[in-house]
Amino acid sequence: MTTTPLAIGLDQALAFRLHRQHLLEPAADGLAAAGSLIGAQAQVHSAALLQLRARAAAGVDDAALERALYADRSLVKLWAHRSTLHLFPATDLPMVLGVRGLHSDAYQKWYSREGLPPEQVAVLIGAISQALADGPHSRMDLSRRLVPQLGDWAKPWLEHSWGGVLKLACALGHLCHGPAMGAESEGEAGLREARFVRLESWLPPGTPITPMAGRAAVAALLRRYLASFGPASPADFRKFSGLPAGPVHQGFADLAGKITPVAIAGKPGFFILVDDGEALHQAEHVPGHLTTLPLFDPWLLGHQDTGQYLDDRHRPAIYRTAGWISPVVLRQGRVVAHWSHRRIGAAGGRNKPRWQVTLTPLEKLYKKELPAITRALRRLSGGLAVDLVNP
Repeated sequence: MTTTPLAIGLDQALAFRLHRQHLLEPAADGLAAAGSLIGAQAQVHSAALLQLRARAAAGVDDAALERALYADRSLVKLWAHRSTLHLFPATDLPMVLGVRGLHSDAYQKWYSREGLPPEQVAVLIGAISQALADGPHSRMDLSRRLVPQLGDWAKPWLEHSWGGVLKLACALGHLCHGPAMGAESEGEAGLREARFVRLESWLPPGTPITPMAGRAAVAALLRRYLASFGPASPADFRKFSGLPAGPVHQGFADLAGKITPVAIAGKPGFFILVDDGEALHQAEHVPGHLTTLPLFDPWLLGHQDTGQYLDDRHRPAIYRTAGWISPVVLRQGRVVAHWSHRRIGAAGGRNKPRWQVTLTPLEKLYKKELPAITRALRRLSGGLAVDLVNP
């Protein structure tokens, strides 16, 4: 690494990230958009769809996402960064599983503290993998099938709402999320029940899933992260990835010579790939650029210092209780409003379905900006008409 930081302004950093995350120039399709994000955050499944819609040129409808996940299987849904659900291109699995494998010891320590020794963890994971060889199973399916075989001790670890032993089985490459059971309509999304599939038999033949070595996987993830979320600090990467400090600092050390330090608005401690230094230096905003982002958007999850894009006094309105992250409007990369919507009209009625959107400004919004905001919301709606309430 060089010792003299590249000096840039905050506007340059935000403009670079907007471009790399396809918020200025759309990605070719949802798969490319998911790759640029290093996974769309999918704790709420519909939010991942909207994250991809915000970034893909052709738009991403429900049917296209279903095809990619459950027919082509070019996208895979599994627990990853910060132990939360994401949609990844299947080609990213060796890197993702390599990183996730580093969490195995932490899972085992948690299980042991809760009274589940390693030998029982191994038995349970083996039984889960064998059961999934017969096809998709929900948590309750697995519990009904395996508890009579293994004993009541297995029940809470199969039915655990946060994943139990299933999360470790996923981290070790045994399973991913398959098609859910239950209602598919937007209004009944809460009734969907997750089902799991055996990873190696789920993906198309020849899809590589052998995990990279952990250290190499972290370096690969860091390279991808800096390409889309840079310039960034080790603390930023730690927040994004959920990794402990040791692997994070090792990853930066392993990229020595390939990354260069950056000072943002006079503040040092950030890094960018050497190959991206010139693009960062030349990055500039599109005048008046506005975009809308949905729940849990990765733009709001990628950095420790949220003050780069959000005034601290407005933080409680965006980062809410229970980890809920609001949908937002960005003006040149900074949050200027948040919004919520409900779908009105619909099946059985004569009125066409549409979105009714409540827009809550955090900074001054100008009347001339409302058409652009409405167009961006219509993109997220999948083409439905949008009515702004109290803009």
